[in-house]
Amino acid sequence: MRLALLGCAFSIGCAGCASHAAVHVAPDESRPHITWEMRTGGADGDEQFRCGSQQPGIGCELPASTASSSVRTTVRVFLHAAAAETSYLGVLTLPFLDGIGDGTREVNLTVPRGSRPVSITINTHTTSTPGSYTLNVQLDATMETMPAPVRIVENIPVIVK
Repeated sequence: MRLALLGCAFSIGCAGCASHAAVHVAPDESRPHITWEMRTGGADGDEQFRCGSQQPGIGCELPASTASSSVRTTVRVFLHAAAAETSYLGVLTLPFLDGIGDGTREVNLTVPRGSRPVSITINTHTTSTPGSYTLNVQLDATMETMPAPVRIVENIPVIVK
């Protein structure tokens, strides 16, 4: 029993040490699923964790860019492996970020069975317009072993201040 508790404490501690590792939070890891995170700060917009699926209780609040200070932001969406090779097709809508055209990013990626999550990384500047926004994820995940695609829809509220 003591060994099991030690192993559990070690795995929890290590999960907190990994700076950008995708955290598995799906109730059924054999099915297609995603995780996500938003970070800001530093030269690469990657310094400070702001919010993500691994900490669902934290609201997504991002600082607005200003004329004198542009805020670099990184949004990562991790496409996870499932019981079979999985193809993810769809779109991410990120209206709170500048520099990505109409605010959308198309997704068309395949994740091999048993692989590490594949990351979609968007790194640009937060808008200078404060307000309420939504990170919208709309993906269809297909696997040869499933008769129909799995629809993945996430609407994540984002406040820019």
